[in-house]
Amino acid sequence: MLAEIVISGSGGQGVLVIGRLIAEAGFLEGQEVVWSPSYSAEKRGGTVSCMVTISTEKVGSLMITRPTIGIAMNHAAAIKLEPALKKDGWLLVNQAENGYQPARKDIHFLTVSANQLALELGSESTANIVALGALLSIHPVVSLDGVIKAMAQLFGSKILEMNKQALIKGSKSVKTKDEKI
Repeated sequence: MLAEIVISGSGGQGVLVIGRLIAEAGFLEGQEVVWSPSYSAEKRGGTVSCMVTISTEKVGSLMITRPTIGIAMNHAAAIKLEPALKKDGWLLVNQAENGYQPARKDIHFLTVSANQLALELGSESTANIVALGALLSIHPVVSLDGVIKAMAQLFGSKILEMNKQALIKGSKSVKTKDEKI
């Protein structure tokens, strides 16, 4: 198994947290992982992205040029990620802001109203975790249990329960592949 994931959005949306959780969960599950964050020059609200490679074999490159999975937390990120995806890749888009529709017909597309679902739990700050849960329901590159263990290590007990609920809500929100939620 090889998954090359690019996650992108604006500073403050938890983009790097998504990547870190995927990488930590993969590591805990005995997979080879690489996590590479990238920041823009702006402080808050600037473009943020990260690359995560998860593999059952040694990882040969730190850079990802043609990801198999893209997670776009905003419209601008979706525009940048779509053309880079491999054929039959997955593009998950947070639809909180707009109604993005991909031009490509050779990729799988999933939308999730991550911000709205997070608000239903009482905190919009968990939208990134909702998006991660949605991704893992259609493309389980790591297990939900692995992510929960990684969250316990990274977050501590105070916010663990809220994030567990967000992860599960995101996972359960996906009805079928290629369906808007």
